[in-house]
Amino acid sequence: MGQKLSSLYLLFLIFSLSCGGPYVKIPDSVELGKEYPFPEEESIAKRTLELTLTSLKESYKDGAVVRRDAHPKHHGCVAASFTVKKDIDAQYSLGVFQPGKTYQSLVRFSNGSQKPKADLEGDIRGVGIKLFDVPGKKILAEEAQEKTQDFLLINHPVLPVGAPDEYLALFEAAFAGKPGSYFFGWNPFSWKLGGLSKVRAIRGKKITSPLEIRYWSTTPYAFGEGKAVKYSLKPCAETKSEIPDTPAENYLREAMSKQLKESSACFTFMVQIQKDPKSMPVEDPAIVWDEETSPFYPVAEVLIPKQEFTNEKMDSLCENVSYTPWHSLQEHKPLGGINRVRKSVYQAISDYRHGQNKTRRKEIDKKDIPTKLIP
Repeated sequence: MGQKLSSLYLLFLIFSLSCGGPYVKIPDSVELGKEYPFPEEESIAKRTLELTLTSLKESYKDGAVVRRDAHPKHHGCVAASFTVKKDIDAQYSLGVFQPGKTYQSLVRFSNGSQKPKADLEGDIRGVGIKLFDVPGKKILAEEAQEKTQDFLLINHPVLPVGAPDEYLALFEAAFAGKPGSYFFGWNPFSWKLGGLSKVRAIRGKKITSPLEIRYWSTTPYAFGEGKAVKYSLKPCAETKSEIPDTPAENYLREAMSKQLKESSACFTFMVQIQKDPKSMPVEDPAIVWDEETSPFYPVAEVLIPKQEFTNEKMDSLCENVSYTPWHSLQEHKPLGGINRVRKSVYQAISDYRHGQNKTRRKEIDKKDIPTKLIP
């Protein structure tokens, strides 16, 4: 009997390990900070865009305002300052991270689901940070002279999948209304339980306030030549509020509004340097970069002063502003397959959304924020 149980346990262990994926195959010759493009990335980006536009056209008909395909529900946009620490180590003094430099910024907090739902339901929570008055030529050719730099993060350290083709397959399954078909198939040894566990971990988090949780970039970024990093945003204080006994549909917005009417909020912006190209891969954002191997280093402080952001002007700005990791200096270039696909897809979706809404698509400036909110 004991031998049978041991055999069953061994079989279960082998089965579990074989189903932990999907995984990106990382070559043994991989180098620090280097990208390794996947086959058919261009066609994957094209198909991803086709599905996204089809979804938007089906969701917003008869002149309805077209919202973002991802993170359409914002809790609010707030004015903030992004101040680089004066005493940062010299190796971090690069691009926007100049010691003591302060940038005015617009920070957007949001839920990730394509179809907005009550805040109590499990969802990805995101934050977009847009810095203003950033000198230097930017990556996007048509916006090379713009003065902004964006950082995009979510409240989980990794994505459910790492390769563009896997992302597309998951998207196609969700678009067909059968998301479970991506994770499970007729062959149990091909089940993608690792991806499923990440989705459940993301959706299982109970959020008290967007101002009280940690965020991660998940995808890597260049840090000058031959270096890759990830970013994280952590509240300066560890205090936590309580979720209401009977939370309203938009209780996260209400929590933000209440806090910022009474006091300021603060985050520490951190950088994690890639130390091992194999265990900390550029091309697989579904893999956690171990913080013991490479701790996150604090480089800046994001200060959100007391303010009232729940007004028509700020909500309109929050709806129309565009965020993309490709609003960037070359020194902070987005890396990896997911980011490469994002480049054309994000831009095309933004063009479509603004065109349908008959609003001008433009990169905003700090003058677009009400003066009384500027720190």
